[in-house]
Amino acid sequence: MNSLLNNVRKNKGSIKLAILFISCVTLSLILLLSPTKVAIQTEDNPFKIGVSQTPLSAPFIIAEHLSLFEKANLDVELIACFGGVECSEALINDQVDFATASESVVMFKSYQTHDIALLTSFVQSSNDLKLLTLNENLTIKESVSISTESNSNSNSNSNNNLRKVGIVKGSASEYYFDTLLVAQGGNKRDIEKVYLSPKALVDALITRQVDAISIWEPYGYQVKMLTNNTITNLGIQGIYQLSFNLISKKSYFSPSSSTKTAQTAVIIDVLEQAIQWINQHPETAMVIVAKHLDVPLNQIKWSWNDYIFRLSIGNSLLSSLQTQSHWAKQQGLVKGKEPEFRDVIYKQPFEQAKSSKEVSW
Repeated sequence: MNSLLNNVRKNKGSIKLAILFISCVTLSLILLLSPTKVAIQTEDNPFKIGVSQTPLSAPFIIAEHLSLFEKANLDVELIACFGGVECSEALINDQVDFATASESVVMFKSYQTHDIALLTSFVQSSNDLKLLTLNENLTIKESVSISTESNSNSNSNSNNNLRKVGIVKGSASEYYFDTLLVAQGGNKRDIEKVYLSPKALVDALITRQVDAISIWEPYGYQVKMLTNNTITNLGIQGIYQLSFNLISKKSYFSPSSSTKTAQTAVIIDVLEQAIQWINQHPETAMVIVAKHLDVPLNQIKWSWNDYIFRLSIGNSLLSSLQTQSHWAKQQGLVKGKEPEFRDVIYKQPFEQAKSSKEVSW
């Protein structure tokens, strides 16, 4: 009888162990196959993302407004910064875990540190950058007189030549201007670049400290609201396509642990959800973004149709980084060996987020 009872107890113990084993296997499969649903954050501190205060950052603004990060079991804090340069500096200085920046900033920062990881592009625009002036007769290409003219006419022509341009150093602002200069036959030796912050550029143009500024939105709209003068855009739409990207550090992703990659995949998936919502509710999205940035709704509408919100990390992004790197080298703006930009683009979180979805992006 005792022997029979012992056998029963052993069988019950075996069954419990089997159930426990099956439960562990099931949980492991769920964690592996559904990272967007169970990526539980283990750190006490929230993920900090440096987000540039521009309509380009709309996917982050909408994700926060809709509590998409919380729904994905992520504790995320959006840290406001002004421009990709400032955001990327916060990343390099370990003030944030992720940052938003244009591919131009990514290129420049890749010369500064080999630790930059570009995770995904989330918006593109071929008309976000502009070369704005309050002199409607201003020209980039220097006028050449082919006949004898009076001194007054010569001085007038000279006043209409671009001499001082305000630029955000080491950013898409600088690359865009130099691209325009080449396209319109200008001579860089005749033009002084005045390096300022985005906010300072607006004041410099209004007070005529510079002849023009190369700047992105919403600063173009701010110029419009601060002056009664005619504003002329000397730029060429489509000459440069800006992409705005989510970046981090390579060292953030430990080769021995897949946790960070999985959690980053969740962040990317949240961005995709926000982008889908933006594309389905553009009018409401504009209202939310305007309120978050504390700007008039018309300011957001001013440039909204120029934005294509979508996730991508394709060859065009790599080509853009390489092209801008060659330009920076030729202009003497960077020093040292050119980075291997294939290594700068870190695709694993993007691919993991994409593979977890039944419908392709």
